[in-house]
Amino acid sequence: MYPAEHSMMTWKEVLAKHKTLRGIGPHSLLVDRGESGYKNRFLPDGSILYPGEGLAGNQQPTGGNRILLLAMAAQTPLRVYRRERTNCWRDCGWFLVESVEYRLEEAERRYVYWFRLIPLKDAT
Repeated sequence: MYPAEHSMMTWKEVLAKHKTLRGIGPHSLLVDRGESGYKNRFLPDGSILYPGEGLAGNQQPTGGNRILLLAMAAQTPLRVYRRERTNCWRDCGWFLVESVEYRLEEAERRYVYWFRLIPLKDAT
């Protein structure tokens, strides 16, 4: 799914680059397979459906969601780091926020942002 040159990293190495304990930073994102409580969806084309920030109540266009909305408007790429297992992360490279949908998650009875992240092939 991701190029072999994207190296494995420790949490300490990721944190040195990501610079926040939150999943959404000013220049990067953290993704996992649900360990954090967020249900990221990894699609066959390499894109990611990334749920917005906030696990309870309707999500708002503040904090991390604001960062992603602004990145989408400006077409600013964000680095994505994916948790593989405890203290083992993969640098997945640069992604653009291609689109966003704010929709009712009926099972949770709340509105959630879903950001579609697409990989950039040639960004550095």
